[in-house]
Amino acid sequence: MLQRRVKRAPRLIAYMLCAAAGLFALDVGHAADDASKESILVSKGLCDDPEAMMRTKFFADIDAAEQEWIANYEALDTKEDVEAYQKTRREAFMRALGPMWERTPLNAQITGQGVKEKYRYENVIFESVPGVYVTGTLFLPLEERFKGPYPAMLVVCGHSSNGKAYEKYQGLGILAAVNGLAAFVVDPIDQGERHQYLNEDGKVVVESVPAHNLVHAGAILVGRNAATFEVWDNMRAIDYLQSRPEVVADKIGVCGTSGGGTQTSYLMSLDDRVALAAPSCYICTFFNDLTKNLGPQDGEQNIFGQLKFGMDHADYLFLRAPIPTLMCCATDDFFNCDDGWCSYRYAVRIFSRLQYSNRISIVEKDADHGYSEEARVATVRWALLWFTGRNDEIVEHDQPLLDDQEIRSIKEGASVMTLPNARASRELNLELAQQLKPERQKKWDGIDADIAAQLVRERAIVRAETPAAKVVAEEGNDVVFETDEDIYLTTRVNFGADEQFDELTIRISDVGRASEPTNAAFAAENCGKMAAVELRGYGETQAVGRTYYNHSHFGTDGSDYCLAYLLGKSYVGLRVDDLLAVANYYREKTGAKIKLQAEGYAGTVALIAAIAAPDMFESVELIGDLPTWESQLEKPYGPIVMANAIHGVLNDFDIDDLVGYLTKTGKFVK
Repeated sequence: MLQRRVKRAPRLIAYMLCAAAGLFALDVGHAADDASKESILVSKGLCDDPEAMMRTKFFADIDAAEQEWIANYEALDTKEDVEAYQKTRREAFMRALGPMWERTPLNAQITGQGVKEKYRYENVIFESVPGVYVTGTLFLPLEERFKGPYPAMLVVCGHSSNGKAYEKYQGLGILAAVNGLAAFVVDPIDQGERHQYLNEDGKVVVESVPAHNLVHAGAILVGRNAATFEVWDNMRAIDYLQSRPEVVADKIGVCGTSGGGTQTSYLMSLDDRVALAAPSCYICTFFNDLTKNLGPQDGEQNIFGQLKFGMDHADYLFLRAPIPTLMCCATDDFFNCDDGWCSYRYAVRIFSRLQYSNRISIVEKDADHGYSEEARVATVRWALLWFTGRNDEIVEHDQPLLDDQEIRSIKEGASVMTLPNARASRELNLELAQQLKPERQKKWDGIDADIAAQLVRERAIVRAETPAAKVVAEEGNDVVFETDEDIYLTTRVNFGADEQFDELTIRISDVGRASEPTNAAFAAENCGKMAAVELRGYGETQAVGRTYYNHSHFGTDGSDYCLAYLLGKSYVGLRVDDLLAVANYYREKTGAKIKLQAEGYAGTVALIAAIAAPDMFESVELIGDLPTWESQLEKPYGPIVMANAIHGVLNDFDIDDLVGYLTKTGKFVK
């Protein structure tokens, strides 16, 4: 087994900057209990840091996923084993990306061109989907220096605000053209000329990583990912390259660094037309520093369930082995270089088993995160070697870069969104949600209770059998349940030693067991028997993570949510498991009929639990507003609380479908 050594690399502060700060207003409430009161979880020795409870649990799950990944990898003895492994992972990867689009006409336009000392260029706009404009610059060799047609590199950009205009990205395109290759440098969504979040004056208000996270949060609801848009745009960019007579259609490679390294990793894994690849400053592993120290990155870098179906960073390197693959890394990158070497070694072993060990290589630079000159030069040299057989020494001489106006594909306006009939990624997600709505509503028209239960359980990833809850601590009016290994729910009760009673109200809140409405409910004279269950990730176990996922938009536990997302888990489903476990415990112990009340976003948990276990609750009441998921897609900036988001939920139901169903059964209390 290859060993990973943890090395904490400095984080790139620019990547942590959330330009969306201040744009959103999400009232997540505050627990009203005494902050000075010691946690029962701590005092009883159950959990040293309640806020880290979920993160610690997910880390254990990631460790288990690593062992399973290694076991599956070590079983790859033959070429047939490798090919079957590649096929299943690629198919699972495509399913996780969700529905894409039909290949419609590109309607490509060349909007500008020019000639420099040793290269020429053309500014291009094409439509990857009708109304979705992709901007790029095609760099070409001068005919008097190199005769065409040329092998080509698709250069996908990392998280630069100015996209393809960034000197290191266009610089690689120029270096390729000067040495006899075509290179198409394209803007990703929310960068360069493709900013999607504009104010009334046409000024960019959210861009790059924060904008990608906004796209991603909405995409989750329809079973897509921010990566879905990038992968599709890049596939269509290859379509464009293959349409050009100057390009050798079967000699197209892909390269990029950072976010471009991510896009490279995905495209080289999924598109059979990619004949060569060079990802830079991205490949590491999910099993170590990236998840456990740095924390999950932006939306497109987390694919739903990829650790569940067994796809780590090493897989990107060999899912289409033996295409020639060059991995570029940096010693002081926050994408841990030691972890990258580990993944590289796993990939080398696969290439060796296929008898092509010479088709994979690595370049390491003593530098921090970024597209180093060494990586750019090595990438062009790698492409020349495998596409032309040339093994020339490549030197990055000073070549004139294109200025901001020369490289623009749009001559007026800040963004493609100013073009006629332009559509944003958010709009495409909303369109899909609206297309799904009639069929979704049809499912719930007269649906059988057992089918409804199965439908919500499968989509929300609720266990087929309700887990057992056991009491592990008591203190005053607090009772602590364990519903899963090392998962503790502090429950506030008002019935002391009473063990038998006729009716019990279970109350859940998205801010824990001592929210203001819950306090008022306990203080009411006609309160009756009540238990306020603090589900995992609420109250004192609520994570307050870094603002990489803007708290006011995504909730404070966006990073933890991404860990669950990678593992193919649903935060809502996990909380439904908790609720059903405690409700079942009290039902069996007391014989009481159980009423369910839920505040805020905990209402989602309540609705699904009541349908998933139709005999568990007598009634369901929601306290406060609970927006539908489709309504959240209608707003440019959401908000969308990630822990309340279920991957692909709008394929099967929305909040109003659940409320409507429970109303028909007579269980919903208005």
